[in-house]
Amino acid sequence: MIIMNIGKFLRQRVDILVMAQTHAPVKVKMNMFSIICTLAFIFLIFASACFVLIRSYDYQMTRADNQLIKAKLALIAEELARGRRYLELTRNTDLQMRQMLGMDGGKNVNKPKVFEEEKQKTFDFAGIFKKDVGEIDETAYKGYLEDIEKAAKAQLASFQEIAWFYANKKNSSDFTPSIRPSNGRLTSGYGYRLNPFGQEDTKFHQGLDFADKPDSPIVAAANGVVRQTGWASGFGQAVLIDHGFGYSTLYAHVTDIRVKAGDSVKRGDKIATMGTTGRSTGVHLHYEVWKDGKPVNPRNYFK
Repeated sequence: MIIMNIGKFLRQRVDILVMAQTHAPVKVKMNMFSIICTLAFIFLIFASACFVLIRSYDYQMTRADNQLIKAKLALIAEELARGRRYLELTRNTDLQMRQMLGMDGGKNVNKPKVFEEEKQKTFDFAGIFKKDVGEIDETAYKGYLEDIEKAAKAQLASFQEIAWFYANKKNSSDFTPSIRPSNGRLTSGYGYRLNPFGQEDTKFHQGLDFADKPDSPIVAAANGVVRQTGWASGFGQAVLIDHGFGYSTLYAHVTDIRVKAGDSVKRGDKIATMGTTGRSTGVHLHYEVWKDGKPVNPRNYFK
């Protein structure tokens, strides 16, 4: 019954009289179904037009926001580039200060070769932000920022060394390696020895080996600045301390490193524990003393 009533309603004819001032009236005959379809079509067109206008407005606003973000990032890039240039100038100042104080020049004079030099990264920081925001490589600029941070920490450690050298130029005893880095027994000396890995040849051993229980404490042999920590080729986890006055010490095959680059340490401070990281035949500490950029016999520096 309801369906029949609805069908009758939709079939009803409606006369629409259109009256114009200059023409005779026009009579349009339509049924209710046609009127409803026409109104629905008009509403659909209106809704579509509103949707397009809103999307266009959102696009223009997003585009404007992106342009503003790119402008801000460009300013940040310019500041970072300027900071990197100032960092390069501090390196030149570092060298000049070392020359005036009679120190060994160059930040790597006392660095054993097991710590490979990091190549300076070239990165067009300003150019990367000329791209659309969605195309920016996040890992690329994060690597650049980490490189700046590492360089700044290394420079800070160098300036600390210079300050200590100046303050203690007349009394360098506190900065000369003079104690055992471990209480373990001495198992291998400085000089030529048979290859411990079973090969029938000899190899020059640049340091001393101390054996003890796992996690036995390892201490700094003198006051100084931690230059570098982490993995060293063939030596596993290692700590490098620069003591100034041409001295540095290397502690290798360690675990549980307690210090980081830039830290200041005093003679006897615990810096790590004994382990077997890297190429090792067992739990032990490999200890080296460097003087003026060359390895020397560490046995001469403690009783």
